[in-house]
Amino acid sequence: MDPVFQQNSNKVTMRIIPFKLLILCILLPPLMYLMTVSFLETYLQGKYDKGVNNVYLSDMNDILNGLTTLKSSINTSIETYLRNNLFLTTGGILDIRVTTKGGAILYPATYQNSTVDNLTTDPVKLAEKNFALLNEGTEVQVGVKIKHTSFLALGLLLFYELLFLGGLYQYYRKVRSSNRREELEKSSELNRLQELENQRLEQISQLSKERESLLSDYDQLQSTFEKEKSQLEKTEEDLFIEIETLERKLTEIDILKEQIQELESIHQVAVKQKEKAADRLGKRFKALYKNIDITSRALESLVDMNEDMSLKAEEVIHQLNSDSALVPVKRKVFTKKGNTTAFEVTFAYNGRLYFRKSKDNRVEVLTVGTKNTQQKDLTYIDSL
Repeated sequence: MDPVFQQNSNKVTMRIIPFKLLILCILLPPLMYLMTVSFLETYLQGKYDKGVNNVYLSDMNDILNGLTTLKSSINTSIETYLRNNLFLTTGGILDIRVTTKGGAILYPATYQNSTVDNLTTDPVKLAEKNFALLNEGTEVQVGVKIKHTSFLALGLLLFYELLFLGGLYQYYRKVRSSNRREELEKSSELNRLQELENQRLEQISQLSKERESLLSDYDQLQSTFEKEKSQLEKTEEDLFIEIETLERKLTEIDILKEQIQELESIHQVAVKQKEKAADRLGKRFKALYKNIDITSRALESLVDMNEDMSLKAEEVIHQLNSDSALVPVKRKVFTKKGNTTAFEVTFAYNGRLYFRKSKDNRVEVLTVGTKNTQQKDLTYIDSL
């Protein structure tokens, strides 16, 4: 872990430890120590008072028989009882006093009384004296004192100090662990927020680029729109001009349609007149030339010719009617299908007449034309 982070965490932890808790950890150990010392003194006083009362007259037979003095027996019993006492070893103080009702001190033994008692050796006198003291009655007083400089007192104080310091340390560790966890969570959250901020900044940058691109596209579209608008206005003017032109052309077309209708009417009249003329010519040829047949196409072609050409063609027809063998044939014409053989006769230099003979040797005039209509005439013969 980063030392700076750990140092900051320790500072935060120390600031978080409540002041009241510190005061309690400072004041409670001495208070608990004093209360414990007081309790122990009271408890041990009762314990040792009972113990001394149980043992200080343990050699009653020797006392009554005069084998030892009452004081000596009491001192021996109490000293034996207190020998190797743990409380005294750890620095405790026991103040034991055994007296008679009359105030004579039986314990602890004084040097003067001990000397006087040792001078008397007669068992009877000792027994009488011991009995007399017992008859007065004895009182046992036990005082217990724990010195503050003793091992026991220092041990108790150290125990409470360590106990509260341990509790304070556990609280410190708990708070420190909680703070460290919070710091790690904050650090993780800050990293997450930093990463999120970077993502947002990247998105903002991307959106800015898209905005610039859209603005560029918008400007381009606006420019294109203006150009299209200008072009459209120009095109609209051209359309109006073109509409006017088309209207004029439509007017001209209507006029041409009327003229065409008139021409068709004239053409129909001409066709009818031509058909009538061809019909009259056919009747005349039929009456005059009984040895030949002439097609309607040939009659119509004769009607279309001028008078000189028509007369020259009729001379050839007259010769064919008289004797076809006398008519000079320029050439034979064979159709592509091969089912018709026609003969070509020229007249008036530019005229052309085509005929054929049937099975009964009868002449049939197929068509009459000029050099200019020769190709059409040959096509007609191929179609027969």
